[in-house]
Amino acid sequence: MPKPVYDQNNIIFALDIGTRTVIGLVVAVKNGTFKILAQSMVEHQSRAMLDGQIHDIPRVAEAVHRVKHELEKKLKFELKRVAIAAAGRSLKTRQCRVEQELAEDVEIDSLMVHSLELMGVQQAQRLLESELYQGEKEKFFCVGHSVLAYYLNDFSITNLIGHRGQKIAADILATFLPASVVNSLYAVLSRVNLEPLSLTLEPIAACEAVIPEELRLLNLALVDVGAGTSDIAITKDGAVQAYGMVPTAGDEITELIVQALMVDFMTAEQIKRNLAQGGEIKYKDILGIEYTTTSEEILAIIDPAVEKLAEEISHNILELNGQVAPKSVMCVGGGAQVPTLVNRIARKLGLAEQRVVLRNRSHVKILDGLKKKELAGPEGVTVVGIAAVASKRIGQNFINITVNGQVFCLFNTANMNVIKALGFLEFDPGDLLGHNGKDLRFTLNGKPHIVYGEMRQPAVIKVNGEIANLQTTVKDGDVIEVTRAVNGKDATAKVADFLPAQVSGAAQVVCILNGQPAGPDQPIADGDVLEITWPGEPESVISEKIVNQVTRESKVAQDNAININVNGQAIIMKGKQEYILVDIFNYIDIDVTKYSGMVQITRNGEPCEYTDIIQDGDHIEISI
Repeated sequence: MPKPVYDQNNIIFALDIGTRTVIGLVVAVKNGTFKILAQSMVEHQSRAMLDGQIHDIPRVAEAVHRVKHELEKKLKFELKRVAIAAAGRSLKTRQCRVEQELAEDVEIDSLMVHSLELMGVQQAQRLLESELYQGEKEKFFCVGHSVLAYYLNDFSITNLIGHRGQKIAADILATFLPASVVNSLYAVLSRVNLEPLSLTLEPIAACEAVIPEELRLLNLALVDVGAGTSDIAITKDGAVQAYGMVPTAGDEITELIVQALMVDFMTAEQIKRNLAQGGEIKYKDILGIEYTTTSEEILAIIDPAVEKLAEEISHNILELNGQVAPKSVMCVGGGAQVPTLVNRIARKLGLAEQRVVLRNRSHVKILDGLKKKELAGPEGVTVVGIAAVASKRIGQNFINITVNGQVFCLFNTANMNVIKALGFLEFDPGDLLGHNGKDLRFTLNGKPHIVYGEMRQPAVIKVNGEIANLQTTVKDGDVIEVTRAVNGKDATAKVADFLPAQVSGAAQVVCILNGQPAGPDQPIADGDVLEITWPGEPESVISEKIVNQVTRESKVAQDNAININVNGQAIIMKGKQEYILVDIFNYIDIDVTKYSGMVQITRNGEPCEYTDIIQDGDHIEISI
């Protein structure tokens, strides 16, 4: 494809994968506003999705591929990453407060705030997991969170950044969906060669589009009426306070038309969409017979379904809002356009009709002009919100990774890699590196002697089944397996280990350990002094025989000692036939997993990996 005419760093591709349609939107972001570059919508050719859940992955992937292809054709460049949203089916929310002590006189920055939010998400996930039914194997992914309030030294504050204090805290509302729901979305993306840029919840996205932060001081309700689900969000006191979902939406209305008029689902869907225009409606039934009816007749047919939908939405709003009607309700989504629906919601909540309204793209402030007429109605709002959420999360969204079978939600810092991920999880660095067994050092016949400890077996790290290292990049959905390092056994020895195999003559061997007679089974400790003599045999001859006998194997290791320099410190490495970079951590006192920044390691001025072989005279530099 030709080179793009836009800076791809400022471009966001968003997909609204709905029950009836897939909508794709590509926007350019500049100064907080979006310029629409291209958009496309296709309808599923079959009921591949039900109630917001993907049932037929290949067919949904086919629809996504069509949207992607159409957008790339318009843009003339390839799309690689996409922001998506999940419907609120099987949604679970948990709220918690987290606190963190700070060192005095430290200015609070964005990383500290994001870390606090991460703590809240992790605590909410632990709370959820503790409440699941015993034996329930379904894992849950965090698909979004809201900060209900920040606190500085126990006092409520709007924004922590730039302040100083001894303690910060936050009230976090985290939303979770079953792993099966999330994984099906990722499976679709994988089939069309797309990587997830961000994942959010549809009501979060719709809220981002039509209820910006400055309006969230008001008690408002957002209702996203799709084909399969009606997703709800409640705002109050400056934040989104609650999320909910009604498993009833536009498809139930369409199904009534199918039964009453004996038409296929797609025909019934088109009849429903024509209701807003009023007047006569022409259609063919499944037998090919043509009919003409009026909008009023169709509205009478669907009246029970519209009434039920309005009742369930209103009931859920009241339940989420403490049985009190909000000040206003804003409705988006294609299903919200069914005539009389918003009026019925108003009546059931006891609100004036003008307080329950449809919102379209003209009400989305972040859009830079509306030159495109297609998808300008309520059906095109949520996809803009998906892009808006992604624009805020670029470089600071949360990812889910699996470590040794356990799923964790992590704050996605720039250049996330294995060492950062394990550092966030407080993984013991000793489990990664291990250590050699302690050497046994003592004096043998007046000369220093060393028995070397057993060499450690380093940890084995795999990412998605492939051999990796601490610097391997980690992305959302990755599976990390760590086989912990095995420490080498400490060296042990006894007097018998140092007796020559043959001694000339029949002289009796005399063994003195620390000035006391010692038998052959006497263990030797670090720092001991061992003297071995034979009456009548010169000491020099005895010593030579002992040394030749007991140091034959260890001499090889001693001869292979190398001298290197690490951060200006001279180090002698010995005891191995070959040395790799990770071995230096047996000789220096540094715990790289305690640092959140990128660990930079060079060998003789060149970047290197933990498994690189090092040689005598190498200069190693480690910087955090």
